[in-house]
Amino acid sequence: MNTDELVIWEGRPSHFKDLGFNSLCLLLSPLAIPLFLMLWRWLDTHYHQYGITSERLRVSKGIFSKRMHETELYRVQETSIDQPFVLRLCRRANVVVTISGQSRPAIVIRAVPDALALREKLRECVETMRDRKKVHEAA
Repeated sequence: MNTDELVIWEGRPSHFKDLGFNSLCLLLSPLAIPLFLMLWRWLDTHYHQYGITSERLRVSKGIFSKRMHETELYRVQETSIDQPFVLRLCRRANVVVTISGQSRPAIVIRAVPDALALREKLRECVETMRDRKKVHEAA
């Protein structure tokens, strides 16, 4: 990270995103395997981290092995909000970030509170980076 690069937001997904999966596992809890699957899903969510700096979007995940993916903000094409019913009940939402020129065309920041404010912060940083790098989308 550059010395002039500022951390805008850091977070991880809410465990509310797994509410349906965990409910099913609890129904099947007399079997031992669903409890292990529930624990694994909890750990997977816990060790999934997002970071937005003034220059890049970073996604880090992994329980035993870590994988980190970074995308420069000037590559962001668009952002949108996806709010499934369960997340809506919990006042959480997914922020979907569409990327140009990447092997992964979209990054989903899952189950975060105040997703609209996060999307606006991200949009402002994207515009600032595009102006700094003199990169603009062709119409």
